[in-house]
Amino acid sequence: MSLKHAILGFLSFQSFTGYDLKQAFDNSVAHFWPADQSQIYRTLKQLHQEGLISQEVIPREDRLDVKIYEITDTGRGELHQWLSTPLPLTDTRDPFLIQLYFAFMLEDVQAIRLLKAEMEQVDQLMQVYESVYQVATGREHTPEEKRPLFYTMLTLEFGVRANTWYRHWLQEVVERIEAGEMDVLSPEALFAPVRKEEKS
Repeated sequence: MSLKHAILGFLSFQSFTGYDLKQAFDNSVAHFWPADQSQIYRTLKQLHQEGLISQEVIPREDRLDVKIYEITDTGRGELHQWLSTPLPLTDTRDPFLIQLYFAFMLEDVQAIRLLKAEMEQVDQLMQVYESVYQVATGREHTPEEKRPLFYTMLTLEFGVRANTWYRHWLQEVVERIEAGEMDVLSPEALFAPVRKEEKS
């Protein structure tokens, strides 16, 4: 996913200033696609140059001018094309997994401390997910809003389910280390759940 297409997606709902776009990110997708203000403004400039958005400048005497951005027909076409095109798998770079890969160099107590710190971060992320859920579902939605809400909340559902599994796995690894169980999982134990899902 690119910031470019995320911005086009938000602008397909309504017009935004750069500041309001940042608020939209923070209140909806920041738990899986954060963006800072400078990134948003740079991307808005690029989108305007490409003709994917229009820009209205509202002068203000006492403060900086306000720029209001709106998606163009060309922008809607670009967004639809991107949304309907399957994406290739992306590389996964996780610094924690690099730490875990070389954790045999640590004492077990140090490795466990590392794993428990990761668990605490997952717990904090789950609290963020709960806050996002409360904001998204804290009011009545019209019938027209039901379908957009369903799709946008699927991203939260993914985050909750993936991190619930991740938290469980981290706890399981801690327990295996504490019990001195250093055997590699058998193929049946490791791949059987995946193969079961493929057959169902």
